[in-house]
Amino acid sequence: MNDDDEPTEAVGNKIPLLAGTDGQVYIPADVVIQLLRAIANSCRNLHDDPDCDLLGAAAAIDLEADAIECRAIMQTR
Repeated sequence: MNDDDEPTEAVGNKIPLLAGTDGQVYIPADVVIQLLRAIANSCRNLHDDPDCDLLGAAAAIDLEADAIECRAIMQTR
């Protein structure tokens, strides 16, 4: 949630998905690199936060992965 208590959009909804000629959905390599760097940066930012742990970080990453997976499924239909 943000400061206004409104749900924030999942970052996974902003990642471009490209449909391949083989019917699969792909994420451009430069976007994958940005995604991995963002995850690493989040881990560094959470390192010293006593209110955060790895389980909380993993849950947030799972939510983003779910958003990407749902979009990929919809794009292949």
